[in-house]
Amino acid sequence: MRPPARAGHDHSEAHDAHAHDHAHAHDHAHAHDHAHTHSHAHAPAPTSRGGGFTPREAHQAGRLRIVIGLISAFFFVELLGAIWADSIVLQADALHLLTDVLALGANLLAMRIAIREPTPRFTFGLRRAEPMAAMAGALLVLATTSLVLAEAVRALHERTPPKAGIMLFFAFVALLVNGCSAWLLHDAIGGHAHSHDHGSQARSAKDHGHALNLRSAWLHMAGDALGAIAALIAGLVIRAGGPAAADSIASFLVAAILVVGSVRILFAGGLVLFEAAPPHLPVATVRAIVAGYPGVVSVHDLHVWTLGGGHDAITLHVRALSTDAAMGQRLSEHLKGTLGVEYVTVQVELAS
Repeated sequence: MRPPARAGHDHSEAHDAHAHDHAHAHDHAHAHDHAHTHSHAHAPAPTSRGGGFTPREAHQAGRLRIVIGLISAFFFVELLGAIWADSIVLQADALHLLTDVLALGANLLAMRIAIREPTPRFTFGLRRAEPMAAMAGALLVLATTSLVLAEAVRALHERTPPKAGIMLFFAFVALLVNGCSAWLLHDAIGGHAHSHDHGSQARSAKDHGHALNLRSAWLHMAGDALGAIAALIAGLVIRAGGPAAADSIASFLVAAILVVGSVRILFAGGLVLFEAAPPHLPVATVRAIVAGYPGVVSVHDLHVWTLGGGHDAITLHVRALSTDAAMGQRLSEHLKGTLGVEYVTVQVELAS
């Protein structure tokens, strides 16, 4: 697989440095036992122009700012309420809010970094700031969850029942705040709808945009909303005369959900960093589209990966019936239009 720090391939000749903010092509012949044409086609970056946010990205960043402001203000309210009610699950939710402020701030910063223009050193830009921020956020959730679990285990046999009435009031308010924040972020992600036809894959690929980064942010808020629900249930149980251990048990359930979500985000971010083919661009699908293109005899050296944030790349070699200098460019444009890929490099070889 081609390393993401390079914008081209190394053959027997050198290419001049080229910019990524416009489509371009290099067509030339190689002095081998068969002819080649080599076409690089890079579409304009779909998510930024001049280093600024597009309207969709501005909407996403705006939602993040609103959520950060909302939970920053509510953190102090919930923490005081948790201490007053002597509730571990509420304290866990409040502590998680504090990590949310830090994590969401990192997510917002990563969005800003990711849209910066490529430089001579970072030829693909800093697209991978977002998956790295997402993974850092997931690790932060895991660290916080471990502290909550330790406190819940300790409190199983060593505490008096929390004040159920106060606990219920603050849990209800926390559910409203965290639920609203989670909804705002989920709406910014754009849901999980997808399509299997090639004609809509271009839009689907671009819609992935900042999805991993925002999923990490949404995980934080969903975890807080779950914590509030658990606190409500535990408060009702205790108020009805149930055991004080209901508070700790509710914390265990929330922790389990947070661990699963965090591991999923770590796995998804790891796939980006290890340059795996993204789920929305299966290699088999790309190969089928290329193999069905007029004049293509066979496909080899096909590589598909993503830089993160919906900035995907494809490099491939095809054997064709002729060495038409424009064929590589046409095939590159076809792949960009069909799959919404930003970086495409096609090398055409004459079939023997």
